Formats: sequence, C-alpha cells, structure tokens
Amino acid sequence: MCRSRLVVLTFASMCGGSFATAQERPPAPPTDLLRQVRALGLPSSTDRLTVYYDPGHEAKAVRLRTLIQDAMQFYADSLGVAPELSIAVLERPNWDRLIRWQPYGIPGVEGTPAVAFLPATDDNLAANDALSLESQVSDSARRLVAAGGHGWPSASRRYVDYVGLHELGHTLVKAYGIQVRSMWFNEWLATYVGYSWLRAARPADARLWEGVLQGYRDAVRPEHRSLEAFDRLYFGVGAQNYVWYQARFQQSVQAVHDMNGVTFLRRVKEAFPRGGSPVSRDDLLKRLETLAPGFLPWAEGMK
Repeated sequence: MCRSRLVVLTFASMCGGSFATAQERPPAPPTDLLRQVRALGLPSSTDRLTVYYDPGHEAKAVRLRTLIQDAMQFYADSLGVAPELSIAVLERPNWDRLIRWQPYGIPGVEGTPAVAFLPATDDNLAANDALSLESQVSDSARRLVAAGGHGWPSASRRYVDYVGLHELGHTLVKAYGIQVRSMWFNEWLATYVGYSWLRAARPADARLWEGVLQGYRDAVRPEHRSLEAFDRLYFGVGAQNYVWYQARFQQSVQAVHDMNGVTFLRRVKEAFPRGGSPVSRDDLLKRLETLAPGFLPWAEGMK
C-alpha cells in the first residue's frame, strides 16, 4: 500500500494486535527488482501481464494477474495509457530475501520496469492488522463488507488483494503524465485509480474495500492526523496509522468519484502535467478545490 523510500520505518508486531516499534533505516528499494525476482527461478504465468509466484500459489497468482490486467485494460481504453508492469506473489522467505525495505504483507511497487509485489499467504501484516480491529468496527462497515459477500475475517484477508490495484495506480499515474510532488496526493491518486475500476467493473468488491477502510476509520485512534505529518513522516507514522490515512484518502476519493468518475484523472493531468512547477500543500489543495469542490473542508478535518 505504500511506495517506501529511505524513511524512518516503524515496523509492527502483531502480538495481541498491538504495535511494538523499532526504528531503523531500511535499505533503498532496488531499481532492478524484476531482475532479482527472475533470479529466484520462480514459476510464472503470462497472459497480458506476467506474474511470478512461489510454488503452490498459482491459483492466487492468476487471480491477482487477472484482477490487475483487467484494470489495466480499462485504463488503456478510457485514458489511452498502458504502463509496463509485472507482478510477484511471494511467501515470507522470498519476500524477506528481496523486499527488505518493507514488512511482509504490505504490498508495494518498485523498480524499472515496475514490479508490484503482494503476499502469497493470508498470514501477513496487512490482513492480521485488519483482523485485529474486528470488535471495534461499526455495523455500517460490517454491512458494506457483507454487501461484498464477506464477513469481517474474510474481508480482512481479501482486501489485501485489492491493494494491488492501488499499486497499479502508482504506475499508471506516472505513465499517464501526472506529476505532483506530494506524498499524500500521490497515495490519494493511486487509490483513485484502483477504486474507479472497482466501481466500474466489480461494485461488490468496491463495497468490501469501502467497508474495510471504514473499519479503520472506526477503530484507529491515530497519533498523526494531518497531511503535513503524512508528507513529513510517510510510513514513519506507524503501520496502523498509515492505513488510517489511506482510509481517510478513500473517504475523499469516494466523494470525488461520485461526482466525477474517471474523468477526474484527465482534469488532474491538465492541472499537474509532467514537468510542471512544484506547488505548496496549500496551493495544491486550492487547485484541487477548483477541480472538485470538497477538498478544502476534507483537509481541514484532517488537522
């Protein structure tokens, strides 16, 4: 769910659902991640995309490949953009061998050409953390995941797959030519890409996604709330606090999508083209407010 850089990373321990922190500077993600994935000698499956996977996880790998490549086709048709991307579905040992900057179960995308990496097993940080919130989520969040055909435990595991669409979003935004030097808005845009496709093609899965992230808004009492803190600390806000931010981004994404659909991405490209001048956080919000009213009061609520 994040694109890690050299930041102070707060790792999470899932013992009893609590978070123990250990601060260290993680290694930089490699630019040749695809070469390193191939060097593992993993089986692979190719359709329009290639997915590499640990043995025993072909069914999940093909399901994730289909999910992501169908979303890519949607954006090739609607925006005329088709980024180069491969997928790696890894068990913990190979994850720890390659993805040393990010704990097992937090999906991401890195490298040139890009590789989206996702956990092969349900016993992972993202799923386990969502599971730990079950007693604290609202009835409305439970109704949303039920509309997606799941109870809270299965939704907690399944939503991690949809983070792959968020990682596609990072790659697509770059390929489309949108350039915004803002950590929070880059994460917002990646979610917009994934969510827009879910709304168009898999509305029940969109409800599941909404429900799990509403559960984070229900249950988490964040130490950090502001956009300024997110831009400054990024994943250093702590793993659960980080997903709370993603949940607040989703809240805004949904409101903007309800009014604009995928056409909002075209407006963002016009407003923030590749090679454009940097803008301050306040100017970014003011410009976004002209594109889709509601950004300013939403950001005010993040303080």
